[in-house]
Amino acid sequence: MEKLSLDYLIFNIKYVPDIMEWAAENNQRLGEPHLPMKLVIESDDDLTMVLQSEVKEEMIADVIKNLGIRWSVKDNTADMEKKLDTDRKRLAYCFLKEYARALQKVDGGEISEDEWVFEEMEYLGYFDPEAETG
Repeated sequence: MEKLSLDYLIFNIKYVPDIMEWAAENNQRLGEPHLPMKLVIESDDDLTMVLQSEVKEEMIADVIKNLGIRWSVKDNTADMEKKLDTDRKRLAYCFLKEYARALQKVDGGEISEDEWVFEEMEYLGYFDPEAETG
């Protein structure tokens, strides 16, 4: 996660025990209830990704399930469980999804954010068979 954050100029990572509790205490709205991270601006040029320190499998499963439902509008044959079949891919998806919410070039729609995330993951080599061990 640290390398991915540096690739996207997020130099601060803050771990919290419970992202939903942290969001409530800090008046932050989570983009998706089960997404285990939140990108916040702490000062003018200082982005911080707040991550839940221990992510339960159910949280990620819910994120992937929601993605599958959204994506079925675009492609009803895609199997997101199969596409995001490793913890590395799933966490990268979550990170990039949260990052996409902050981008002005992404129109803010869930599907366009997902499209951007998959383009980035493809570019970064997450879907290369040789990259599975990385």
